[in-house]
Amino acid sequence: MYDVLFALTLIFGIAAVLLVVAAQRSLPVIPFYLLAGILVGVVIDETQLLDLAQWGVAFLVFLFGIHVDLEAVRSTGRISVAVSILQVAVVGGLAVGAGLVFGLDAINAVYLGVAAALSSSLVATSYLDSAADTRPTYARLAESIHFTEDVLGVLIVLSLSAFVYAATPAIEQFAVAGGILALALIIRYAVFHRLTARLRGDSEVMMLVGIAFVVGFIALAEAANLSIVVGAFAAGIAVADDYPHSLELVDTVDDLEDFFSPIFFVTLGALLTLPGLESIGYTLVLLVAIVVLNPLLAAALLLRAGFDGRTAVLTGLTLDQVSIFSLFIAIEALAAEQIAAPVFEAIVLAATLSMLLATYTGRHAESINRWLRERGVISALGESVGTRTSVADDLSDHIIVVDFEHGGRELVDSSTARERERPLLIIEDNPALYDEIQAACENYVYGDVLNEQVWKQARLEEAALVVALTPRRARAEAVAGLETDVPRIVRVDTTEQAAECSERGASGVIYPDVLAAERVGDDLVAVLEGEISREELVERGRGRDRAERGSG
Repeated sequence: MYDVLFALTLIFGIAAVLLVVAAQRSLPVIPFYLLAGILVGVVIDETQLLDLAQWGVAFLVFLFGIHVDLEAVRSTGRISVAVSILQVAVVGGLAVGAGLVFGLDAINAVYLGVAAALSSSLVATSYLDSAADTRPTYARLAESIHFTEDVLGVLIVLSLSAFVYAATPAIEQFAVAGGILALALIIRYAVFHRLTARLRGDSEVMMLVGIAFVVGFIALAEAANLSIVVGAFAAGIAVADDYPHSLELVDTVDDLEDFFSPIFFVTLGALLTLPGLESIGYTLVLLVAIVVLNPLLAAALLLRAGFDGRTAVLTGLTLDQVSIFSLFIAIEALAAEQIAAPVFEAIVLAATLSMLLATYTGRHAESINRWLRERGVISALGESVGTRTSVADDLSDHIIVVDFEHGGRELVDSSTARERERPLLIIEDNPALYDEIQAACENYVYGDVLNEQVWKQARLEEAALVVALTPRRARAEAVAGLETDVPRIVRVDTTEQAAECSERGASGVIYPDVLAAERVGDDLVAVLEGEISREELVERGRGRDRAERGSG
């Protein structure tokens, strides 16, 4: 116990000192966690590091499972499952083949293939999470793909436990694991909702409930001779956060991430060693597969499935780092003496480098998307425009509305209620809305606003006005920066963004917060002066609420 407490004290002490430097200079924290790990690794024994890393991974898997919205996963499930399986099979197969060519035995080649194919939900969700009310299509797709790959990771862990680490093959472990996951789903749909409804508002009790679930499922997995990560994954699914009454649990359990993330990243840094030539060779194979092949293959598959270039590229860029399941598998294999030292070193080094790179690509994904488009990479991957387009041959003097989901729907609905002088044309990149747009509007173009072909299809130069209602900053700035004399009005969320869009060429801006404040002020004045009654004000508010729910 003393050794564990000493190790944790050292980890958090050194990490805290380095994070002060990161905070003062507004730098990303992951590199400083890894640096802290390198320093910690000089003092702490490798056995302790492996134990801490395993428990850190298990709890982080639990935290990812909590945030999985199974309803959203179900809505994009068919596409996500197909993309995940094809990407894992192709990239993993190539990496296994490369390992065999380099002289590895079959099991070590498989370890190399798993590390190359699976991506990390931990790093990806750290920059997919947003305080905004709306989540873009690529974020929902990425979450669904990561969920599928995490399930594949669980199956790989089970397979290795049953056929590699066990003295005799134990296929019944799959049945036991299936039973644990079934129990998690039963609790989720039959028990957890009722439990959280009764405990609503008591954050301390909710946190204890969450911890009890993860500890209980991990104990159940260990009792069944299964890996602890299987129990942690099942616990996360059991208490996933798509029920409104579980928000208190999510808020309180999220604090655990601040505890286990440092443990994971610091121990990852501590496991780094000076690589030899063989390890460097395997690391290069992994980095090519992870940083290049995974994103490009996923983007190409999504383009073939009908998604626009921006959605495909931004989704693919969330797959450019080693999965925590791959690390867990490598750590378990090292403990079981089933993995070659150069392969383990390569997986740890590739995980470190790819996670560092992922913090950059996550922050600059829009710029990378623009760079790839300008160099013709996206069109080479198979992007097509026009297959989901309907534009009247004589369309002119029209209003182009960017984003059907966030305001375009209301414009179309209001226009059907009264005769308009100018027709509308909708530009949208969410394929889930295609059928609704097709039924509601005569003129529409499906595609990315960064794609010049989209604007040609929309007849930009013949339009009277462009209105971008999208809450996504990059899309609004792209519309503001169009090289055209057609007036453009864009939605902004800050005064800084308003100034930037004006400099880019926007004719005007829509600032929802200011408009809402002005409307509230007008309503209050009207109530105070007796122009409307309190009952009318309440009814007006209910009407707006119903409209917002209908548009969501």
